[in-house]
Amino acid sequence: MTEVQKKEQEQKEEEAKEVEEVEAEVTSTEVETLKKELGEKTRLAEDYLSQLKYLQADFENYKKMVAREREMYEMRATEELIKSLLPLIDNLEIAIASAKQNEDRASFVEGIELIYKDLMAVLGEEGLKPLKAVGEKFDPYKHEVIMTVIDNGLPEDTVLEELEKGYMLGSKVIRTAKVKVSKVKSTEDSSQIKGGEDA
Repeated sequence: MTEVQKKEQEQKEEEAKEVEEVEAEVTSTEVETLKKELGEKTRLAEDYLSQLKYLQADFENYKKMVAREREMYEMRATEELIKSLLPLIDNLEIAIASAKQNEDRASFVEGIELIYKDLMAVLGEEGLKPLKAVGEKFDPYKHEVIMTVIDNGLPEDTVLEELEKGYMLGSKVIRTAKVKVSKVKSTEDSSQIKGGEDA
C-alpha cells in the first residue's frame, strides 16, 4: 500500500469513528429521552390505577348504601301494611270470641263479611284489585281454564264461572283467575257423532 492509500485508509477509519461517536451520542440522548418519557408514562399509569381503585371502592360503597336503603324501604312498606292489617286481626279475634259465646250464626257471618270488606279495602289501598272474570271473554293473561262446558247460547270462550279469584297489583297480574269457559258445539262434531252411531 502506498502512503496516499494509507492516509486515505486512516482518514476513513477516523471518519467512521467520528460517525460511531456521534451515533453513540445520539443514541444515548434518545435513550435518556425515552427513559424520561417512560418514567412519566409509568407515573401517569400509576395515577390512573390509583384513581380506578378509589372509584371502584366508591362504587362498592354506593352499592352497599343502595342495598341498605332498599332494605329499609321494603321494611317500612311491610311495616305500614302490617299496621293497617292489625285492626283486622283484632276484629277477627273479637268475632271468634263472640262466636264461641253466642250461637247466633247470622251475626257471626255478618261480622266476618265486614272484616272481609275491611281487608279488601286495606289491600285495595295498597293497589290490589280483583280481576273481572264472569261474563268476560277468556284472556290467557288473566284467566286459567280449568273446565270447559258446551254452551251454544253464549259466544265461544266466555267465562261462565270463577272457580278461584285472580288479582292484579297495580297493572301486574299476580294471580290468574281459575275459570270455567264456554265452548260452542260445532256441527261437524255432531254429524261425526251421528255418523259414528249409525255404523
